[in-house]
Amino acid sequence: MDVSKPSSESEMNNLTKDSGIVKEDEKLAIYNDSTGKEHRFSAICTHLGCNVVWNDLEKSFDCPCHGSRFSGLTGNVINGPANAPLENKDNDN
Repeated sequence: MDVSKPSSESEMNNLTKDSGIVKEDEKLAIYNDSTGKEHRFSAICTHLGCNVVWNDLEKSFDCPCHGSRFSGLTGNVINGPANAPLENKDNDN
């Protein structure tokens, strides 16, 4: 599985379209969609509270603890055991 490490501020500034990062210090998961819009979510897995990581191959936020996967675009659960989406942290919601 191709997952990214927590990002630095310079990586955040260079976030390309259709990619994501996890800012571990802020517990923030950020996905930049194909139009360039950022989607922000809590980086805390809703199953048991582990920090998610970005999976660039699948374009998802994945929990390394028990295997839950969340959509980068919506934060919705793709695969459990989590059954609740990542908390939305977009400023416009």
